[in-house]
Amino acid sequence: MLLVTQFDIDADIIDVPQTIVEDAEYYQDQFLKWLYNKSVNHSYWSYKDSKKHGLIYRSDAFVEWLNKYPLKENSQKAKIVSQHLSEYEKILPILFF
Repeated sequence: MLLVTQFDIDADIIDVPQTIVEDAEYYQDQFLKWLYNKSVNHSYWSYKDSKKHGLIYRSDAFVEWLNKYPLKENSQKAKIVSQHLSEYEKILPILFF
């Protein structure tokens, strides 16, 4: 099922299992807890003076997290369909980042 991930000026569309869409806000919350956890060494950190300083991410980070954790045992994985869109179908479910 298609899900819009809206960022500041544009959006991405990802394809995820129905169960993810049904509880999208929960998964977004869990993802953000993982993403902002400084003890997690993912590739989305930016560094200043060799210390974790901020984050640089888009829907690829959310897709990676979904596939690695909630969808680990699921045969259907999340994937990016389109990126950097200024327009999309407004009837699609959406998460704001």
